[in-house]
Amino acid sequence: MPRRTQAERTRQRKEQLIHEAIRFFGQYGYHGARLADIAQAAGVTEPGLLHHFPNKEHLLMEVLAERDRLDHERFDPAMHAGTGDPLDSFQELVAHNETLPGLVQLFTVLVAESIDEEHPGHAFFRQRYQALRDGTVDVLRQAQARAEIREDIPAEDLATLLFAMMDGLQIQWLYEPDKIDMARLFEQFLSLFRENLPL
Repeated sequence: MPRRTQAERTRQRKEQLIHEAIRFFGQYGYHGARLADIAQAAGVTEPGLLHHFPNKEHLLMEVLAERDRLDHERFDPAMHAGTGDPLDSFQELVAHNETLPGLVQLFTVLVAESIDEEHPGHAFFRQRYQALRDGTVDVLRQAQARAEIREDIPAEDLATLLFAMMDGLQIQWLYEPDKIDMARLFEQFLSLFRENLPL
């Protein structure tokens, strides 16, 4: 069995630290999570963690980037533009999130904390929502032009409602995962986008 290179060991160590940081940030929030606990869970010392991530804020940004990377692997409404139902990728993402309670909790906790302008994630989430809405508006406008979704509500409003429903369902699901069926409820919500279409 070939020995791992130093670069491979470093990459795997960083991945392990990010994995544990996701768990601790999701459970305790940014301010409540301790670097020492994250390091211990990953099998390194706190100075060892700081060798890879200079400070807690840097680690948070890496965690947020990893969560977005995982989302982008599944979620691309533009991929469906002109080739199928433009709402498919939203439905797929909600269904996939039901398999990832840890990441959903991480996102929900950090979004709430980041409303504070002094939080290191504030700019990240503000820009994230803006970018997601802007990209979704373009896709929805194209779908409206093809009479695939309702035109009586502006695409900007539909985009905002989409993300509000996704985030709101996640909060309720985290409280009652056995009672709240996110995928089914979100599918019902999406059916409203097709109401009032000409027969």
